[in-house]
Amino acid sequence: MKVSIFQPTYLPWLGIFKAIAWADTFVFLDDVQFENHSWQSRNRIKSANGEIILTVPIVRNFPQDIKEVKINYARDWVKGHLKSIEQNYSKSGNLNDFFPRLSKVLNAQHEKLLDLNVGLIKEICDYLEIKYDICFSSEFNVSNLNKNEKIIAILKKLNADQYLYAQGASEYMSPAFNDYAANNIKLIPLKFDYPAYKQFYGDFVSHLSIIDLIFNCGREETKKIIDEINLN
Repeated sequence: MKVSIFQPTYLPWLGIFKAIAWADTFVFLDDVQFENHSWQSRNRIKSANGEIILTVPIVRNFPQDIKEVKINYARDWVKGHLKSIEQNYSKSGNLNDFFPRLSKVLNAQHEKLLDLNVGLIKEICDYLEIKYDICFSSEFNVSNLNKNEKIIAILKKLNADQYLYAQGASEYMSPAFNDYAANNIKLIPLKFDYPAYKQFYGDFVSHLSIIDLIFNCGREETKKIIDEINLN
């Protein structure tokens, strides 16, 4: 059983969708603390003037878990995000194919950030024909455990023997590497050479939101790029 566990982020980068496509079960880590100014509530696109950060405003009530965070609609940020996306990808030739689906989810007025992020990720997966089996860490009653104990408990409940994780998590995971091995779980860091693709506005910028890839290259080329990523 191949399992991948990641926090739900806003319009995430390409790697998350490779992880979803790779996994038999993909787990959203939703019962950990929300971090302000993180990718949980924002991401980047490209413009003629450089990178633009799109941020979802939230109702501040710290500390709180990701699953508890509510979106702040005091200003019309949805209109601003859609306008920025439409303006900066209007020349791509692929805007009309995916933009209405993106607009539909953003305009749904989700109360919670988790529901917005997961809704967008599922919509993108459906568009790219990525099959997924998704669940949430909060379903496993492991909130009282520390990070590695929580992950291992989830993996054991799912009978996982392979775990794909964010490479940046290696620092806190490394003291528990033996614990994963003791449970016969092979660790696979999400690490690959980020593929360059055609972009407007100058030199290539990697690790933007996946919508940059979709709007610049279209559905079929995006699917091909994801398929060809080698995680071994």
